[in-house]
Amino acid sequence: MKIVFCMSNLRTKIIAIVLILVSAEEAYAQLTLENIFLTNKYSAVQANNIVFLHQQPLFAKLTTSARKTLVSFYNKKNEKTQEWLLTSPAGYKTTEWRDLIISNTDNFFLAGCNYEQLYRRSFLCNYFWSDKNGILTALSDEKQLYPVFSPNDKKIAFIKNNNIFYKEIATNTEIQITKDGEWNKIINGKSDWVYEEELELTRAFEWNTQSNKIAYLKFDESNVKEYQIPLYYDMQYPNYFKYKYPKVGEENSKVSVWVYDVKSSKNKAVLFPYNYEYIPRIYWNASGDELIAMLLNRHQDSLQLIGYNIKTKQTRQLYLETDKAYVEIPKTVCFLSDNSFIISSEKDGFNHLYHYNKDGMLLKQLTKGNFEVNALYGVDEKDKLLYFQSNEGSEIESAIFSLNYETSAKKKISAKNGSNTVAFDYDFSFFIHSYSNATIPPQITIEQTNTDSPILLEDNRVLQDSLKTMPQKEFIKIPVKDYLLNAWLIKPKNMDSMQKHPLFMFVYGGPDNQEVLNEWTSRNNLFFNFLAEQGYVVACVDNRGSGGRGSEFKKSTYLNLGKFETEDQLLAAKYLGSLSFIDNNRIGIYGWSYGGFLAANCLFEGNDIFKAAVVAAPVSNWNLYNAIYTERYMRTPKENPVGYNSFNPNVLAKNLKGNLLLLHGTSDDNVHFQHSIQLINALNAANKTYQLYIFPDAEHGTTGKKMRYDLYNKIYLFLREKL
Repeated sequence: MKIVFCMSNLRTKIIAIVLILVSAEEAYAQLTLENIFLTNKYSAVQANNIVFLHQQPLFAKLTTSARKTLVSFYNKKNEKTQEWLLTSPAGYKTTEWRDLIISNTDNFFLAGCNYEQLYRRSFLCNYFWSDKNGILTALSDEKQLYPVFSPNDKKIAFIKNNNIFYKEIATNTEIQITKDGEWNKIINGKSDWVYEEELELTRAFEWNTQSNKIAYLKFDESNVKEYQIPLYYDMQYPNYFKYKYPKVGEENSKVSVWVYDVKSSKNKAVLFPYNYEYIPRIYWNASGDELIAMLLNRHQDSLQLIGYNIKTKQTRQLYLETDKAYVEIPKTVCFLSDNSFIISSEKDGFNHLYHYNKDGMLLKQLTKGNFEVNALYGVDEKDKLLYFQSNEGSEIESAIFSLNYETSAKKKISAKNGSNTVAFDYDFSFFIHSYSNATIPPQITIEQTNTDSPILLEDNRVLQDSLKTMPQKEFIKIPVKDYLLNAWLIKPKNMDSMQKHPLFMFVYGGPDNQEVLNEWTSRNNLFFNFLAEQGYVVACVDNRGSGGRGSEFKKSTYLNLGKFETEDQLLAAKYLGSLSFIDNNRIGIYGWSYGGFLAANCLFEGNDIFKAAVVAAPVSNWNLYNAIYTERYMRTPKENPVGYNSFNPNVLAKNLKGNLLLLHGTSDDNVHFQHSIQLINALNAANKTYQLYIFPDAEHGTTGKKMRYDLYNKIYLFLREKL
């Protein structure tokens, strides 16, 4: 056979191939699993390292390099005004200084190093203190937690070995306040595991205004049942991490309030003649003569603020809130200089701010409407203004407002639609503003409260440009029964709407959670954009029980966790499967933790809808989970046997027809590996086939670059094969 090449035709073909490759590169961005999980290529710069001073309109940054460490100070124009060069103690070398803490008079600071993660929100480290000379002095001889300057800046209180200490700055003398602290028995001044995880309490001590007393919580967890987690590593015999974990219906820590008097060096217990199970928070009023404890009953449907007068030893009720389901821990309780207080509550159906006088009499509901106040940033008493974040205007966005708490005049401070967060300086004259949306990474600016002249600190432009060709989120509403669910879609770029694509749904779906938000995505969630580049349509739907839409929508799942959430996900999958570009025979779902619980239920109950599910660290049986979280939404198995057994993945596992990938770390301190063991038992008993990947010694989040890469690579390979 004779082959004849025509140069003009060959040139045309080459050009055509090049154009196809170029267009393919434009359609499919540069996302790879390696770049997402093994490098920091797609990490946005944040404003986490900025600390405001307390007496001057300045902010500080701690910067560390291999050669030197500096505390640099900047004014509201982002002009550097001064810097302090830090000098490490002799023989002590580290390049990981962080967690800068400025004292109340701005004359001292703390910095930490050698971090050791304890639980989700807590860590131990070696703290060092100094003044502007920069010569660092060790706070103590062992690792500490939660150092706090006294208001007069003469002392630094901190936690060490489950006990409270303080350091006299002038003499560098360490004083031990409590002496009964012991691992897995007594904790002073910091929370136990379940308070930290579910009530978001970490530091559990407070200085009063006069700096002469410290109020603190004492946790007696002696009778709480112990959970043991084997740690394998490469050892011949495993070690065991042992900690107290109160499961549903079991005994909690006995928590009490104590006050330490600096002058007399004595500790005294404060007794509250009220019924309660939990003490989620403690406060001092502004004048420092009344200690206020937040008390919560075991059912979590009755919450009180109880004041204890240090001088008269009398107690009084300042606030009471009850609910037929449960009362949320207030996102803010702020005491003003006249001892009145502002508290958040969803008692009118949405989370709003209320102002009470010093005797607990309601003065005014400050915010009102079908929106949620997410955070109170502070109160400017001089101008009678409070600053807060809410989702007024859009359930999936956040905006910043000021409100005059006497005249009720309200002003919107943020101008752009999306996600807006701020941090104010001490007198509210300027603030650091972080803005993002689904297509714009965080833009960090300095803004003055009374002018419109932002100064750009960081726009993450390089990150935005590097990801401009990737498929983006599209926000939609999905009709389900008589309501609409918020959702987002990520479609392949330049998609032919008549071509059928597999659908992969991501779910978390737990109470008060929102995944559908108009904000910049996390680096890990770029996995979904990567999947869209591979031809998948990815969707996320916020089911009933989600936050941002009021208490009725959120609390609709009360006593029936898994029922309505699963129903909503199934109906949403049917709706999405009816779209012209979705192959309804190739629908999968993925979830982690609570999302793993729902993903498993969706596959088991919707075996005619879902072909595959990726189930990571799932709750498989609420009877195995912690008391505070589970009883808040489900009460106990004795009180609610139907709720515990009807929507239980272990019970429903016998219905498996599709493809299941189960993932779990063996050192999960939150959703124990025991959950997956029980699910495996149920699947084996029903003779079901599934895929299982175990991550030895991995915690709940399965963190670590290589481990995350391996995990998501396994998910991707599973989807390629099964979906």
